[in-house]
Amino acid sequence: MFLKSLILRGFKTFADSTEIEFLEDSRITAVVGPNGCGKSNLMDASRWVLGEDNPRELRVASLSNIIFSGTASRKSLSMAEVAMVFDNTAGKLPIPFTEVLIKRRTFREGESEFFINKNQCRLKDIKDLLLDTGLGEGTYSIITQGQVDAILSSKGEERRAVFEEAAGINKYKTRKYAAEKKLIAAEQNILRLSDLKVEVSEHLITLEDQAKSAKEYLQIQAQVKEMDLGLCRRLIANILEKRSSLQVELEKVKKEAEEKKEAEEKDFGSLQELKESYRRLEGEIDEILIKLDEEKDRLRDVELDRRFKESELKREEGILLELESRQRDLIEKSSTLKVALSKEQSGLNLSSLEQVDILALMLQNLKSLIDRLSSILSFLGENATLSLNLGKSIEKEEAYKMKLEMLEEETQKTAQEKERASFARQAHKAQLENLIAKLSQSSAKQETLTLLADKKREKENLFNKIGEIEERIRSEGQVERKSMNQETALEVALAKLEGETSAITERLSLEYNLTIEEIEKTSFDVSNVTKAKKEIEEGKSKLRSLEPVNLLAIEEFEKEKERLSFLDAQLSDLSAARENLRSLIVELDLKAEQTFIETMQQISSVFSETFSKLFVGGEAKISLAQGVPAIEAEIQISVRPSGRKWTPLPLLSGGERSLCAIAILFSLLKIRPSPFCFMDEVDAALDDANIGRFTEMLKDFASQTQIIVITHNKRTMAVADNIYGITMEEPGSSRVISMKLAEAAA
Repeated sequence: MFLKSLILRGFKTFADSTEIEFLEDSRITAVVGPNGCGKSNLMDASRWVLGEDNPRELRVASLSNIIFSGTASRKSLSMAEVAMVFDNTAGKLPIPFTEVLIKRRTFREGESEFFINKNQCRLKDIKDLLLDTGLGEGTYSIITQGQVDAILSSKGEERRAVFEEAAGINKYKTRKYAAEKKLIAAEQNILRLSDLKVEVSEHLITLEDQAKSAKEYLQIQAQVKEMDLGLCRRLIANILEKRSSLQVELEKVKKEAEEKKEAEEKDFGSLQELKESYRRLEGEIDEILIKLDEEKDRLRDVELDRRFKESELKREEGILLELESRQRDLIEKSSTLKVALSKEQSGLNLSSLEQVDILALMLQNLKSLIDRLSSILSFLGENATLSLNLGKSIEKEEAYKMKLEMLEEETQKTAQEKERASFARQAHKAQLENLIAKLSQSSAKQETLTLLADKKREKENLFNKIGEIEERIRSEGQVERKSMNQETALEVALAKLEGETSAITERLSLEYNLTIEEIEKTSFDVSNVTKAKKEIEEGKSKLRSLEPVNLLAIEEFEKEKERLSFLDAQLSDLSAARENLRSLIVELDLKAEQTFIETMQQISSVFSETFSKLFVGGEAKISLAQGVPAIEAEIQISVRPSGRKWTPLPLLSGGERSLCAIAILFSLLKIRPSPFCFMDEVDAALDDANIGRFTEMLKDFASQTQIIVITHNKRTMAVADNIYGITMEEPGSSRVISMKLAEAAA
């Protein structure tokens, strides 16, 4: 088993992630660099990752100070992390891995995390893993100048602490210290338990009387409870029986009410249908009456039209007769005028006579007279025409022709009016016949009247049926209301029973924490309800007379009895434990003393050999002061350099003292070997001659232990297989550079 690498990140001055590799063939590794560059921080990191929690040993005021605090050009970090990788091919670490990584991480808030092969664990797990490997707490895998000074110290207790760590008796001292603390605690507990036993005994006497009263109270209470539960069981049985009969009757009433309701709904449906038919029939009757009114109005209008057409027909016939008479007159006048025209055309010609003008004038006057006479005759109604044709007159002929044309035109006009009057008469006659035909259709009105009578009879029948059904519905409603009243009364009775049941249930729950189902399963019963009530009241009266009662006294009495027994047992156990602890302390003292003596003998022997190598021809011995127990005796170290007398350490020179302390440390390492040894400037006080012997000793121990030495000495560097340099290129931030001497030599 050897250390393969050391990885730092954010630890003290190592801000960046830094990995230092240790090869298996590089048995001695030197770490060099100027003062203040951070070399010793590597040793602090190793000590910290292996479980050290004492800030003084890590050279800080508090654990948060191990986190990189920043520089003028770099910010501070919030986390520090250190990891060690071990080769576990030999299986010295008790886990099934050939390579083991131990890592510790801390945060500025104070939290810490621990890992073994990237699996989070506890600090205790890491310490247990390193137990008996030479890397655990209290070993010499890391040697500082402080440990050298402690060996050289003239104070016996400081020197003794170093050898006790080497002897491994600290575990006995720790166990002894713990046993002594337990012994003191046991003594205190025995005194306390003794006082407590007296107190419990006095309390037990009081509780015994209270427990007797409580038992009597509970006995009477149990009797009352038994009778009360039996009474409740009887009352519940009666209530259940009544409820069952009421429910049967209620179901019957509900069924009857349901049947009545169904019948009522059926009748109501029939009533609605009949009312609907009645309303529909009323509508039909109204329609028939409207039709009759319309028919009556129509016949009245037809009759009026008929009368109007008859008067129009009579008027047209009168007009036609007048036109026929007028036509005849015109024809007759036209004939007379034609005759007169013909006579005029055949009259006398007086143009050949003398004094024609005078004659013509006379004829003209005569003609005027005749015309006037003719007009008078015509006015008088006489059909006489006076004409005087004394001679042919062109003007007269023209007049006759014109008059004839006018008569013919009037005759033609009269014929047209006659034709129109005849057509109108025919039309009015046809319309009159049509109106007469309409008036003759009185049978349709009679049928409508018959239908109206039938509908009225049907309406009356429906009205009677509606009345019957409404009466039946009223009767059914009365029956239904009666059933509802019965149903309500039964439901009220059931509700009353439910109320009584609820009251009993609540009382059982409050007083006895029981349910009705649990009561029904019990065997409690009473034969006489009245007697049971009386006995219950008497029992409750007795209970009231016994009150107040401490019902917890029985349980407390038993508990106090058990407590007293427990206290007796505890006192017995504590007494036995006290004796055992005393025996253990004696045994630990014996083991520690025996182990310490054996270790000191081994150290003395090995120290003599080592000292003779470092001081050629010299002798050394380690002994314990006489007259006191070995476990408390002062450790005396005497040396005799070559050619000198036996001399105590304080009388040696500085270099001799340092070399002597180094001999002791190597002796301790030989007794309790470690996979690696970290030495911090232990060669600082040695001269060249002593450095040579020191380096030879390093070579000897390098065969069994991997050695990492922090040094400023060139001769120590010369024996190293690998050199790591620590520098601060940037102020406040450490950096590692390496040199493999074997490769450099090649």
